[in-house]
Amino acid sequence: MAIKPRIQYKDTVFLPSEITQKPLIRRRDGINWADKAELTDYVDSLYVAPTSDTYLQAICKCGLEYSYTTKEDVPDTDFDCSCGREIFEYINV
Repeated sequence: MAIKPRIQYKDTVFLPSEITQKPLIRRRDGINWADKAELTDYVDSLYVAPTSDTYLQAICKCGLEYSYTTKEDVPDTDFDCSCGREIFEYINV
């Protein structure tokens, strides 16, 4: 389990269904990342706390956590949680 990720995306069960049909990990403007490189370039630009132990973390509404320790661990392709919730969906896959 991640203690302090650089960035965390957390889903909740209280979101309307039209929002939960969109991938959990998206840009701030609500658009999907073009590809893994665009996402990792963004994460690389963020401040890294000295206590940070995780590169990126996603927490699905079902409670499953997806923690990526390094940028190489981040999926290259679209990825869905076992409950069916989209976690990653890249535009240029």
